Amino acid sequence: LGHFRLGVTIKAKCNSVERNRVKRALRESFRHVKEKLGSYDYNVVVSGARKLDFEYARRLRLAVLEEFSHEREMARFKRAR
Repeated sequence: LGHFRLGVTIKAKCNSVERNRVKRALRESFRHVKEKLGSYDYNVVVSGARKLDFEYARRLRLAVLEEFSHEREMARFKRAR
């Protein structure tokens, strides 16, 4: 394909506003680091035990940016696949 694909699965019982807020935060985070992702498929699963409030969406966005921000970390991640 030449680009990454992102799948988001949310198991938490919540309303559509909360669910879409988390999905938007994830998509935005992945778009910011898209040059580093390659042409892999990514699937993010959000546990059913989570409360999907604004703070959770913010922490999730920061975690994605932190995880994919360093080249050394990306090399480790790609080797694990």
